[in-house]
Amino acid sequence: MMNQMTEAQAQWDTACKTLNEEFQLSADELPTIDTAKALFLQLVGRRELTQEAANALMYSLYFSGYLSVLHAFKQQSPDFEVPDYLHTHPVLEASNRWAQQATDIHLLSQLAQPIIHDTQAMLDQLN
Repeated sequence: MMNQMTEAQAQWDTACKTLNEEFQLSADELPTIDTAKALFLQLVGRRELTQEAANALMYSLYFSGYLSVLHAFKQQSPDFEVPDYLHTHPVLEASNRWAQQATDIHLLSQLAQPIIHDTQAMLDQLN
C-alpha cells in the first residue's frame, strides 16, 4: 500500500510540474490545493493510472479549486466579475486533452465523474 501511495504522490508531483511547465501556474498557490491533493491520492492511490490520466485528474481538481475560489469571491462581493471564458478555460481544455490521450480513459471517467459533476454545478452557479 505504501508503494502505491508513493506512486500516486509521484504522479501528483509530475502532474503539478506539467501544469507549471504548460501554464506557469503553481498548484501550491491555490488555497484549496491540499484538499485536491488528498482527493487525488485517495483516488489514484488505490488504482494504477497512466500519467496522462493522472494529469487530467489533477488538472480537473485544480480547475475545480479555482472555481471554488471564484465562487467564494463572488459570494463575498456580488459585484465581483467572473471571467466569461470559464467554459473554455485553458486548464479545463488541457484536462480534456490529457484525458483523450489516456489509454485508461474509462477508469479516469469513473474517478472523475463526481469532480465533473461538481465543476459543472459551479460553472452553472457562476454564470
